[in-house]
Amino acid sequence: MGIGSSVDKSKGEIKRMSRWFFFALVLLGFGLRSSAQEGAQYRLVPGDVISIVVLNDQSFSGEQVVGPDGFIRLPLIGAIKAAGLTLDELTEKVQQALSRFIRKPRVTVTLKQFPISARRVYVLGEVKNPGAYQIPPGISPTIFDAVALAGGLTDNADLTQIRVFQRDGQSASFNLREFHAGGVTINPGDIVWVPSAFVKVSIVGAVEKGGIYSVPVHGTLLNALAAAGSVKEPNVTIRVFRAGTELLNVPWVDLANGLVPPIRLQEGDTILVSVPTIAGVTVAGTVARPGTYDLKGNITVLGALALAGASVEPGKPLQVRVLRQGQEVLKVSWQETSTPVKELAQPLQPGDVVLVEPMVLKATLVGPVRKPGSYLLPVGSTVVDLLAKGEEILPNADLTGAYLLRKGENKPIDLLRLLWESEMEMNLELQDGDVLLIPVTRKVWVAGAVLRPGAIDYQPRMTVVDAISAAGGPIGLEVSDLSSVRIVSGNDVKVVNLEEAFKGGSLQTYPLKPGDAVLVPEKAKAYIYGAVLKPGAVRLQEGDTVLTALSNAGGPVADAMLNEARLIRFVNGSAIVMKLDLSKALSRGDLSQAPVMQPGDVLYIPPRRRNQWDITRVIGITTSLATAIYYLSRTR
Repeated sequence: MGIGSSVDKSKGEIKRMSRWFFFALVLLGFGLRSSAQEGAQYRLVPGDVISIVVLNDQSFSGEQVVGPDGFIRLPLIGAIKAAGLTLDELTEKVQQALSRFIRKPRVTVTLKQFPISARRVYVLGEVKNPGAYQIPPGISPTIFDAVALAGGLTDNADLTQIRVFQRDGQSASFNLREFHAGGVTINPGDIVWVPSAFVKVSIVGAVEKGGIYSVPVHGTLLNALAAAGSVKEPNVTIRVFRAGTELLNVPWVDLANGLVPPIRLQEGDTILVSVPTIAGVTVAGTVARPGTYDLKGNITVLGALALAGASVEPGKPLQVRVLRQGQEVLKVSWQETSTPVKELAQPLQPGDVVLVEPMVLKATLVGPVRKPGSYLLPVGSTVVDLLAKGEEILPNADLTGAYLLRKGENKPIDLLRLLWESEMEMNLELQDGDVLLIPVTRKVWVAGAVLRPGAIDYQPRMTVVDAISAAGGPIGLEVSDLSSVRIVSGNDVKVVNLEEAFKGGSLQTYPLKPGDAVLVPEKAKAYIYGAVLKPGAVRLQEGDTVLTALSNAGGPVADAMLNEARLIRFVNGSAIVMKLDLSKALSRGDLSQAPVMQPGDVLYIPPRRRNQWDITRVIGITTSLATAIYYLSRTR
C-alpha cells in the first residue's frame, strides 16, 4: 500500500472519529443538564466548597473546603474523607461522627461552589480548538470527553499516541483506536496532548512531483520519496537537510537496496534528489515552489528566490542561507520592511542550495505566571526568553517540577537550578509548538528557629501557627523570637507577633497561601570571648548589662584582667571600642563600667598570661573579631 493511500485511510478514520466526538460533545452537554437536575448524585472532588449546618450547634457549622487529600476537618471529629462521596453520603457520615458528642444530631450539607481553577483540563495539539476547558459539574471526564470539549480531532491527529500529563509530572500514552482507552478517566489539572500523525517535508530535485508532503511520523525515507512519485533515474544522489545541516548524502541505489541505516524524518526536513548531470541550483524551505532550477546564464540569490515564489509576511521575517559543497557561504535575514539587496544580489554557482527558513517560532507558557499565553519568538530563543514574556513567576509556582512539552514528549526542567544556580543546561533552545508548563506548588516553607525547617504540605485554611507546628514547633521559647515572625508572600513581607499563641493565649489566624515562606528568627545575641568559662554567644533580654552577659558566660576565670575589658559595638557599620573596668563594677557597684548590652555587641576580657601585649594589639584583635561576627550575622 502506498503512502498516499495510508494517509487517506488515516484521515478517513480521523473523520469518523471526529463524528463520534461530536456525538460525545452532545452527550456531555446532556450530562451537564442531567447533573443540574440530579445534584444529589454529584460526587465531591478536592477544591469543592461545602456548607455544613448542625441544628442548634454553631460550633460545628460553617463552610469547609475539600482539601487536596480529599478530606475535610471538623472540630473534635478531625479528618473525614469527603472526595468521592455524594452530599447525602457525606451528611450521613458527619451525623455518625457527631453522634459521639451530640445526641441525635441533625445535619445539612450543601454545595456552595465549584472551584473554577481546580476543575480545568488543558487540551493541546492536533485538536480543532486547543486550550483550557472547564469540566462540567457531575462529570468524571474521560479522554474522549476532553477531546470533545476541544471540538474534536484535526485531520492530522495521531490517534495511537495520545499523551496525558498529570499535575504531579507523571504521564501515560493511550491508543484511541482501542476504544476502551478513550474511556480512561482524567483529573482536573491534567494536560491531554494530541500529537500530529504527520510531519511536513520538502522533496525537491529529480523526482516526478516535487513539493511539500505530509509524511507519517514513523514513515521512512523511501515512503517519502514514493509520495513524490519516486526518483526520475537510478543514478541520483539522495541528500537530507535539517535546519541547514546536511544529515545524509547517499546514492539512491544504496538506499533502495537497504544499505543505508534508517533515519526518522522531522518537521521541516528537506530531501534533495540531485542528478550529477544537472547544473542547477536548489531552493527549499518556506517558498511556494521548492525545487531545482537550471542555470541559464548568471542567476543571483534574489533571482532564485523569485523563481521559487519566496515572499515575506508582516511580522514573520525569513532567514536565507546558501550552502555550497556542504559549507555555508551566505546567511542573511529578510524582513518585509527591509530587503538585503546587496547580499541577495550575489551570484549562485551550479550545485548551490538556497534554504529559506522562518526566523520566528510559536511557543506557549502555561502556569502561575503574570502573563501566560502563546508568543512569537525569534528562532534560537530559549526557555529563559519565554519566561521573560510571562513577565513574573508567581509565588505559588513549583519551579522544580516544570517541564517542556515537545511533540508529545515531556522534558523535565528545573527552573530553580536554571534561574538561581545558573545551570544553563536547563535553558533549552525552543522549537516551534513547544509548551512550557509550570505546575502550581502545594507547599509552604518554614525556616529559622524551628525543630524541622523545610517544606511542608499546604492544607486548606492553613495559618502561620499551623505551619510552624507542622515544622515541629519553635526550638524553644528562650531561643526562638516569636515576637517578630516574618511571612513572605511574593514581594510582600509581614511581621507578626506569635508569642501569646505559643504560650497558650489568644490564637492569631494569619492565613497562608501555597508558596508562602515563614521565617522564625532567633532571639538577640551578644558575644563574649577571652578569659571566661564559657566563651561564645549569649542570649540577651531587655536591660541585660555587661555583668549579666559575663554571668551567662559562666563568669571570669582566675587570671582574667577585668580592668582591661573591651566592649566593641557597631554603629552604622563602624566599630566603636569602649574600655571597661569590670573590677570596679563588681567590687564597688560602679554601673558606669557596666553598660546595657545591645544585640551584636562583643565583650572581650584578656587573660593575664598575655599581659606583655600592648593595649593597641588587644584592641586590634577584639575589633577584628567583632567585625567578623558583625558581617557574618548580616549575611544570614
